[in-house]
Amino acid sequence: MSENAAALPLPPTGDPATGDHEALLEAGRLTSLGELVRGFAHEINNPLFGMLGLIELLLQEIEPGTKSHERLTLAQQSGFEIKRITHTLLDFARAEPESAVTVPLQEVAERTVELVRCTSAGKSIDLRERYPNEPLLVHGYPARLSQIFLSLLVNAQQALTAGGTVTVQLEREGDWALARVTDTGEGIDPAAHPALFDAFFTTKPSGNGLGLTASLEIARAHGGDLIALSSVRAGASFVLRLPIAEASE
Repeated sequence: MSENAAALPLPPTGDPATGDHEALLEAGRLTSLGELVRGFAHEINNPLFGMLGLIELLLQEIEPGTKSHERLTLAQQSGFEIKRITHTLLDFARAEPESAVTVPLQEVAERTVELVRCTSAGKSIDLRERYPNEPLLVHGYPARLSQIFLSLLVNAQQALTAGGTVTVQLEREGDWALARVTDTGEGIDPAAHPALFDAFFTTKPSGNGLGLTASLEIARAHGGDLIALSSVRAGASFVLRLPIAEASE
């Protein structure tokens, strides 16, 4: 970390009454949205399955190399892309298990990165992934951990208004699994602009202040923490720390 970098825990919620009320409303909205997304994806998949099957039959009847065959192939590729997107949405919005499970953190990160790649946000930035050879096992709720990655990736994308690179990197540090989400934005010099630095990490990431606050609470509920780093002209980085779990947990 450079001499101009700073690390600090993300701040707690301001007014408890207001924060809890707003968080409860947001949680209810997102729960309803998740149900709608699952239903929407299933409704798309049903006719899509029939369409792809029909295209497959037509491709067998039409001579390869002809214009008709090329056009059907393009339609088939578009159908497969829609199928990939809906399956990614269903995977991300699936119901949370009743109890915590031991899961490779890499699987959680990969699934969330794939979701972002399916959106317009993922097409405006260069998303890079760096994972260790050995899986980093953590104990918790995969959907909640995915929520942290999604919040951090959306925050990074918002920081890159003119495009850039966002890197998701996992590594082990002793008994901790570390997940870093770093962007190539301008960053902020905390010594020169302490108020701006504080405001950046309390309001910018979610627009309403709830995104990173929820992520911090999820991290702490899993026995970990979420740290914000920033260096002038070197972008911003968030580090998620989670305790390593045993394979038998």
